[in-house]
Amino acid sequence: MSDVIGQLLQDNNMPDTPTARAIYRKMLERDDDTQVYAVPWQGLTDEEYQQILIQHDGAGLLAFYNLVEAKLREKNG
Repeated sequence: MSDVIGQLLQDNNMPDTPTARAIYRKMLERDDDTQVYAVPWQGLTDEEYQQILIQHDGAGLLAFYNLVEAKLREKNG
């Protein structure tokens, strides 16, 4: 595991210190149900932002934010 930690430190431009090694060791030893996403996150296109703005003309900023978040959830399941 030491070689893996060294490579991770190097790949992420991290200093090779005992603290950094301990953090990476903990990360590698974790046994949990952290979800790994197989599909990259999709953002909204300019056209999608414009469509939301046109559909909800006059909506407040908070309402716009909520609509954008709903569209992102729809796109990313």
